[in-house]
Parts: sequence; structure tokens; C-alpha cells
Amino acid sequence: MAKNTGIPYETLTQQIFDRILNQESVKTINVQHDVVLQGKTASHQIDVYWEFEAGGIIYYTVVQAKDWNSRVEQGELIKFKGVLDDLLNQPRGIFVTRTGYQKGAKEFAEKNGIVLYELREPTEEDKEGRIQTIIINLYAFIPHSTGINLIPDSDWAKEERKRLGIPDDDKFNIQIAALEDAIKFYNERDEEVSSVYSIVSSFYPPGFQEIPPTKIRNDFQEPTFLHTGIGKFPKLKINSLEATISVSKAVEVIQVGGEDFVAFILKNVIDKKEHRFDKDIKLIK
Repeated sequence: MAKNTGIPYETLTQQIFDRILNQESVKTINVQHDVVLQGKTASHQIDVYWEFEAGGIIYYTVVQAKDWNSRVEQGELIKFKGVLDDLLNQPRGIFVTRTGYQKGAKEFAEKNGIVLYELREPTEEDKEGRIQTIIINLYAFIPHSTGINLIPDSDWAKEERKRLGIPDDDKFNIQIAALEDAIKFYNERDEEVSSVYSIVSSFYPPGFQEIPPTKIRNDFQEPTFLHTGIGKFPKLKINSLEATISVSKAVEVIQVGGEDFVAFILKNVIDKKEHRFDKDIKLIK
């Protein structure tokens, strides 16, 4: 484990054990980091001191976390045992390091009830047999519609001008600027029956597939009208709708490395049980 993670090793150790205790539904009563405890004969600097309750029993635990570059020697465990014996309430001892323990240290700890852990980043050996990289291909099928053209009923328009008394030389332009779903069609009773958007959408085939630019045409089977917004000529009969549709495919590749899943491993040296944590110190296993 590199020392430049931005998390002091003692603090990281505290957070890791906190996640485990929470997973086991125990109640933390008191937790202190880098504290000095008074023993029967001397005071002792403790990296992490923990009091928690489980099953109605209060447990006292002292955790020593050493971010060393070499394996812990037996002498360090003998000194740690002396601290535990001197403290009140006879706390349980947990020793944590990143580089492992010499054989004599393991044997002494096992005989004296001291729990040994390695807390470190995963090695290549840890990764062996596990998924190292996940590649996710995200496909998006994007519809497009262009060249939308509304074809009016010219004969109906002429008759309607006569009916409304609009002279032939009275020219006006019907301009509609709106999104496809805002352009509505109405029947003879002025009831909304469809929209440009709904009609164009109905021409896209189901499923996910690319479509080259394709011209479509919808001929209205029933009298269909468009509101013009012009007071003297309020509606216009539409015979057909034409457009060009297409569907393009966009691909995004996301590659997730194993390091994005497992950032820290806490391994019990004696029983080999492991807990794995992500970079946010969330328990994975």
C-alpha cells in the first residue's frame, strides 16, 4: 500500500474495522484514534482503541497499525503483549500491518490470542483468477427526421376562401414554427387526432436497428386540419405528410479495471479470511 493515498494508515485501519463492525451489527460505544491510555504501570500510545457491544457483552479492543516496509518481527508482538497485559479491562489485541509477519511473530501471536491482519492494496497474486477488466459497450440508436412537408388540399383551400369571402388577390402566408410534437392535427369537429411527431414516430420499425435516410408519406384517410393561427383563415385541410427518417447508431465503450472494484484487502493472517473494500472504503466482501 503506497503511503501517498491521502489516508493515514491508522485512520484507514479505523475506517476499515468500522465497516466490518457495522456489517456485523454491533454497537460502537467508544472509538478513539491515536490515544494515550493509562495502564497499571505505565501510559501507552494506542493507534485505535475500541469499545463495542455485541450480544449484550462489551468488548475492549486495542488495534496497533504499522505502515512498515518490512515484515513485523516477533519482538514487536512481545512488546504489544506487554501493553495489553498492562491495560485495564484486559483488551483484545489486534495488530495490523501492510507487509506481513515473520514466522516467529505469527507463532507468538497465535499462542497469545493476538489477531494478526494484513491491510494492503491487492497484489497480482490477489487478482489471479478474478475478473481484471470489464468492457461495457453502450449502444444508442438515435432517430432523426428531416424534410417534413405538409401537403395541403388546394381545391379545399380555394373553396374555403370563397366560403369565407376572401378575395383572390388577398395573399397571406401560413408559417408554422414549432417542435414536431407541438404541431397538432384536428378532425372536422375540431378534436385533436394526432401530431406530426406521432405520425413520423409510427414509421420507425420496432427494435434497435440502423436505418438509412428513407422517405415516408402519410396520406390522411379522414378530413384532417391544421390550425393556421390566422383569424380570417383559421384552419387548413391537409392531405398528406412527407418526411425523411433515419436511425443512426452511436457506440460508447466503458472499460472498468479491477482496481476500480478492490482498493484494499484486509486479510486475517491466521485463518486466511479476507475482506475487500473499494476506493471509498465500502465493504465488497
